[in-house]
Amino acid sequence: MTTFSRPVRRVTLETYKHFRRQIVVTLFADTISMRLKGTMTAYELPVSHVMDYALRIEAVRLQREKAARRKARRNK
Repeated sequence: MTTFSRPVRRVTLETYKHFRRQIVVTLFADTISMRLKGTMTAYELPVSHVMDYALRIEAVRLQREKAARRKARRNK
């Protein structure tokens, strides 16, 4: 795998909600930075925090599916 030696910047295809601006995503080392295009305020997160958040979302989704299956089985 290639390590990041320089920041990699990409812009989203669609605008973000009511701000009507694209999001600029920057990957550098072990951080992800996001900001609205045309602004300077950036929000940085370590990649590990983003991964933790994604795993939590997936765990909650699986719990809800399991609960829905149990509820459907009880209602039969």
